[in-house]
Amino acid sequence: MPQRQRGYASRQKKRRFPDWIIYGLVLIALLFTTYGVEQDIVIADAPESPDLGPMLPSDSPRDEVVLVDVAPRQSGMGTAFSINNNGLWLTARHVVDSCNSVGLRIGTRRVIPVQAQIVQNSDLAVLGSDWKRRPLPADLESQRQIGEIGYFFGYPQGKPGEVVGSLIARNRMKVRGRYTNDEAILAWSELGRSRNLRGTLGGLSGAPVLDKDGEIIGVVSAESPRRGRVYSVAPRYLRGIITDPGTGIEPLSLDSYGVAADKLRRDRRVAQVICLVQ
Repeated sequence: MPQRQRGYASRQKKRRFPDWIIYGLVLIALLFTTYGVEQDIVIADAPESPDLGPMLPSDSPRDEVVLVDVAPRQSGMGTAFSINNNGLWLTARHVVDSCNSVGLRIGTRRVIPVQAQIVQNSDLAVLGSDWKRRPLPADLESQRQIGEIGYFFGYPQGKPGEVVGSLIARNRMKVRGRYTNDEAILAWSELGRSRNLRGTLGGLSGAPVLDKDGEIIGVVSAESPRRGRVYSVAPRYLRGIITDPGTGIEPLSLDSYGVAADKLRRDRRVAQVICLVQ
């Protein structure tokens, strides 16, 4: 996940291994040398809910600017989620931009190839696959409220995990590095996360941001660890991309969001994305 201020023929030719054999090797290396063996999620104690404030104001030239440096091309991981019944998934652009191959990790040893299409003017990318899962519902029209709770479900640090935050402001994200962009984002103050999840939230990029009704209201885009901030793509950029009504889930709460997150991952409605750079 990008962080603020850091830098999202001849017969004699040599034999070439298929991409999916390389995928397996990359996946094993990433999981075991960096993160260790994947373990069952441990739910953290419920954080306190903040008081609700005024409705989120519209864009303003005075909105705080968040600078993000996109890292050079490299293999890595992120999160994606199903957006319709025809095999379309959504993730963050910086997770899959400039990758030679992209796949959805299903289980511990299977990766399904997908085709990535970058969405212009936002940190979004649509993934096309023959693998289909029920989509989540979305609420992209309601006005958001300062202090409301957002739930982020995915694979931080390459392992199942989740974060909960409180909406604090609308910001402006300026991206520089491998590509440039300028877009409105929502800023969240972190309230809690999975127990034993410390440090960066890298790998959570592309995860859905859900409201208390379990509806999509954004996509995780960046973080500022020093300030305890998580930034998400504003709902308006998802309009026209998420059009399926989706299948609802139980309302979310600070007491049970970890259980709901685990179910979405087990049902493969939220999945891990693998990016391979050769």
